[in-house]
Amino acid sequence: MYPRLFTLGPVSLPTYGVFAAVALIAGLALAMRTAARLRVAPDAMWNLGLITVFTAVLGSKLLMVAGHWHDFLSYPLLMLSITLPQTVDSVLTQLGLGLSAGLLYMTLKRMPWLDTFDAAAPGWALGSAILALGCFFAGCDYGRPTSLPWGVVFHSRWAALWNGTPLNTRLQPVQLYLFAVQLALCLLLLWWLPKRRQPGELAGAWMLASGLTRFFLDFYLGGDRLMILSGALSLTQAIDFCLVVIGALLLMEKRPTRLATSS
Repeated sequence: MYPRLFTLGPVSLPTYGVFAAVALIAGLALAMRTAARLRVAPDAMWNLGLITVFTAVLGSKLLMVAGHWHDFLSYPLLMLSITLPQTVDSVLTQLGLGLSAGLLYMTLKRMPWLDTFDAAAPGWALGSAILALGCFFAGCDYGRPTSLPWGVVFHSRWAALWNGTPLNTRLQPVQLYLFAVQLALCLLLLWWLPKRRQPGELAGAWMLASGLTRFFLDFYLGGDRLMILSGALSLTQAIDFCLVVIGALLLMEKRPTRLATSS
């Protein structure tokens, strides 16, 4: 595939980084449109997305620098360029920082939580779909070996170097499965938007469907995964299980009808 979008001399543009930026912008743009339908301030929705993402990314980077302060003073540029190692602690730290910053911002701006989550759900699904497509082109989050005719074969040495992707081996296209599911969820949620009966429905549906899908697709992922509970589950499966539970509760709980939907 194409881990590098293009190369100009010593500078190369990583495909996944470009797709991540497109996913963020497209997801936030759609969330602003759905926010207006639910009478949530679009500008606040945009700021909420940026604050959540950048707090998770930059906050974890700052914590790494703080933990290796002497190395940072000696090699500041190198430390800033190092990718944070994906460990159980680092992933949970990023999630905790992003979630805390987002909830704090919604509280300070007095944004209705459930309406805001509903407005964000289609954009989150769209962003997840684009990100999965970026993973496919970059060769990250690759699947297990398969004999299925629609398996994908990677040949780029950069994919092997950066992501450990097995080359010249037919693999499950897990990224494309996830792309198709998230895109379908995005369309479903947009169709559901004017039909919702109570706040939290769209967010609950996305959490339930996305959590279930990702939980089972995790079994088809190749490479090393972050395992917990003595190897019984991966960290992502544990997070997906929590999403399923929260989504189911949002869908089953009957709340006072207070819909804020404009045509």
